[in-house]
Amino acid sequence: MNSELTARCLHRALDVVHDLKAGPAAGLAALGRLVGCDVVACTSTEHTTRRLTGTVIDRPEQNLLRHPEFRAQAHQHPAFAAHRSGRLPLGRSAALSDLADLRTLRALPLYTDFYRPRGTADQLLCVVQADDRHGRILTLNRSRPGFSARDRELVDLLAPHVAQAFAREEHPPVRPVTGVALEVLTARERQVAAAVARAATDREVARHLGISPRTVQKHLQQIYRKLDLSSRAELMVRLTRGAGNP
Repeated sequence: MNSELTARCLHRALDVVHDLKAGPAAGLAALGRLVGCDVVACTSTEHTTRRLTGTVIDRPEQNLLRHPEFRAQAHQHPAFAAHRSGRLPLGRSAALSDLADLRTLRALPLYTDFYRPRGTADQLLCVVQADDRHGRILTLNRSRPGFSARDRELVDLLAPHVAQAFAREEHPPVRPVTGVALEVLTARERQVAAAVARAATDREVARHLGISPRTVQKHLQQIYRKLDLSSRAELMVRLTRGAGNP
């Protein structure tokens, strides 16, 4: 199979891999610039019930999961049926316009109420993680229809690296310290703790994880309780020492 990727494309793809190591949000933004898209997101799904459970997006103001109506209509998205039928397998990208014709899309409230008003004419979709119940899907929105073979090849090439970036976020490299094992924290609490260790504010953590600042505060309260701490400063000291810093 002939590749559409030039040496320059591959060098830029390597830059995206480096950005993903810094964090999913930075990597998604770099991927969007490389492919040429308006908004890039990676959304967690419960594909057995067709529910969206969270998202990381390069433009937080475009996060549609903030709208209850969007969540309620998300089951209409053709990607769910395409994944079940094998038309959207793990690690292989497909355009929204591949999965449904324009007439079908125009009949979906999801498309007419949310995508079209925001100028989204097409999406490139790629399932980057999946098990029997949960999944994570990469979406790249574009204001014009169609994606080239180069676009698809780039996304397929980088999909495993996107999955690895999220896996690192779910299990951050923070070590147990002073006899207290951080395994007592849930995966989400470890994500919040890792962000706090990088001196992120509640608002920055919320934007990065696709949750509200109030939810971040609730997670922090649980973290303090489980680790017998009383403040954010104590948590930062605990985690940075645990990571091997002086």
